[in-house]
Amino acid sequence: MPKTLLTWILILASAVWVRAAHLVGGEIFYECLGGDQYQITLKVYRDCYTVTGAPYDNPANIAVYDNSGNLVVNLTAPFTGSQQLPVIINNPCLQAPPDVCVEEAIYTVTTTLPYIAGGYHVAYQRCCRNPTIVNLVNPEDLGSTYYVQIPETALNSCNSSPYFNGFPPIALCTGDQLVFDHSATDPEGDQLVYSLCTPFHGGDQIDPQPIPPLGPPYSSIIWGGGYSSSYPLNSSPQLTIDPQTGLLTGVPTQVGQFVVGVCVEEYRNGQLLSINKRDFQFNVVSCTSNIQAVIPPQPTFHDPCNGLTVDFGNNSVNAQFYHWDFGVAGTFSDTAFAEDPVFTYPDTGVYSVTLVANPGYPCADTTIDDILVYNDVSVDILSSGEQCFDANSIDFSAVGDFGSGATFYWEFQNGTPSTSTEMNPQGVVFDTVGTYDVSVQVTEAVCTDEAISTIEMYPRPQAFFNADNLQGCAPLGVFLLDSSLAYTPHQSQWDMGDGTELTGSRVLHAYQTPGTYDITLTIWTETGCVDTSVFQIPNAIEVLPLPTASLGVDTNFKYVYDPVFTFTGTSNAVSCELFPGDGTTVSDSIPNCTFEHFYSDTGNYQAVIVFTDDNGCVSSDSIWVRVEPEVRFWVPNAFTPNGDRINDTWGPKAFGMSEYEIWVYDRWGNLMFHSEDPFEKWDGSKDNKGNHDPVNGVYAYRILARSVKSTYIKEFGHVTILK
Repeated sequence: MPKTLLTWILILASAVWVRAAHLVGGEIFYECLGGDQYQITLKVYRDCYTVTGAPYDNPANIAVYDNSGNLVVNLTAPFTGSQQLPVIINNPCLQAPPDVCVEEAIYTVTTTLPYIAGGYHVAYQRCCRNPTIVNLVNPEDLGSTYYVQIPETALNSCNSSPYFNGFPPIALCTGDQLVFDHSATDPEGDQLVYSLCTPFHGGDQIDPQPIPPLGPPYSSIIWGGGYSSSYPLNSSPQLTIDPQTGLLTGVPTQVGQFVVGVCVEEYRNGQLLSINKRDFQFNVVSCTSNIQAVIPPQPTFHDPCNGLTVDFGNNSVNAQFYHWDFGVAGTFSDTAFAEDPVFTYPDTGVYSVTLVANPGYPCADTTIDDILVYNDVSVDILSSGEQCFDANSIDFSAVGDFGSGATFYWEFQNGTPSTSTEMNPQGVVFDTVGTYDVSVQVTEAVCTDEAISTIEMYPRPQAFFNADNLQGCAPLGVFLLDSSLAYTPHQSQWDMGDGTELTGSRVLHAYQTPGTYDITLTIWTETGCVDTSVFQIPNAIEVLPLPTASLGVDTNFKYVYDPVFTFTGTSNAVSCELFPGDGTTVSDSIPNCTFEHFYSDTGNYQAVIVFTDDNGCVSSDSIWVRVEPEVRFWVPNAFTPNGDRINDTWGPKAFGMSEYEIWVYDRWGNLMFHSEDPFEKWDGSKDNKGNHDPVNGVYAYRILARSVKSTYIKEFGHVTILK
């Protein structure tokens, strides 16, 4: 159970102070840049809680005087902006007041300061202070002078003054120990000595911003009754500063606003070089705590189904330190001190987590909350079994990521049973053909997941094809198409009845042997309703025999002078048709089927006879015959070219020649006739063109020839012209 909370509430000293907005402190220091160049830095702090006070100067006037009080130069440092300082309370049981605001502005300016006797005095002045300050007389009429001296020794050695490292706490709580490092840094590493001192006054209600700032000497502020530089505020033990370390300590005991001055003196070889006097204001308030340890609820910061690693959120109020115990039994290593730790649990379950805010402090607060840690669940559906609607029985399984303590809820549309709480329900039956939803929800602790699937009940496959009255002459080509009814892909196997088996939804087969054949189609499915179906058509195929066919011829060889062949066909068909092979066709009917055919030219011929029976079946036979060319050669010995058209020309009677040439000469050896054509004749003229009449007499001839049988003929003789 959470502890009783000890509530701390910041209370300001007075309403008037809350409304004010004035200067609350500052300091000035310098840095030697070499070559008589010095950078002057001014830090000014003001109350920024309200806007009724004086704004920052723009520019800030910084006066430089010589040792005789003469103004050397009035420097104008530009305003470059300000920043709000964080309100830091070092006690984790206390909280920063929401209405305390201090901002800082830093001015810098560089000037040339050559060596002069007595050195320089640098100052900035501004009014006014908060009227609610407790330890000053008439504080609203008191201003501030931030002053630093650049002595001769600093000018001779190019020395830089020390500067404070940090600004003191803005708010102090009554009764709370103040421990603040108010040390400074000296660029040259000179000896620094710290002390509480009295701040300077500068500027007033009449002249709140002297331009230029006045020169030294400067008056000090006036402490109120009982207060001094060494006792600037009510405290027990009193406020002190270690002269060597600058550690500022004390315990304030009274609410209010108090001005405090801290000086740091710079010594080198026992000689004082410079003094940096800081002027600031402490706001002492009465503080109470408001510490609450809060673990945000699930699933705001952690999904309880997101695994074993938990990224813890933290909604605690005003705490600075934390201690977590993650509730794992039997171990002390399940703790953490981070604000937002990450922890991995060894297993799923419910763990009691303890968070202590500000452990070990009087203001500590504790809360305990249960954290649920589970892995996310997931589920999917597997099924197996008969999916034929007339005998279905389906087994279902839930698979996925879930533990042994998971519970299940199944729903089966149109199923028997319609619901189940088993992990793997068996033997679910669906009442008819169709597609049905199946769902399962898995629950483990607070984690759930759901899967939805479908199951389909299929009718059994039915094999079928159409092959009615497939009849034809051998060889018979048959094309078959599987027309089976199946709701899932199926395989097809055909038995063609002649010892041939084929596969596929479309098959083509040629029957060579006459007869009748049964065709059987077997189909089977491998998904859905897994089953086999057989369909057979008895005597689906009838292959008719071909008629007999025989062709004869009286002879296979004849000469071209007698090229007539007699063909005779024999068959059990009803008609016949002869194709002699020379492009002609002759038809006849059984039983005659006898043909005489004359070939008009020599050559080899394939005669084909085609028989057709009553069923239209056709068969044929063929035979080769040859018409042989005949070689004949005879030369007449006289002719009478007298124009009576009887024996008017002369030439050899040559048949069956493949090559031929003839020459005819007169008695003096003159060529009378020449030809390479065995059918061309000589008419007796001199030049074979009829240019003069034939002359009686005897003429010589010479003939060279080769027959189609490759025999050579050489003839020499005489021919007589008679008119």
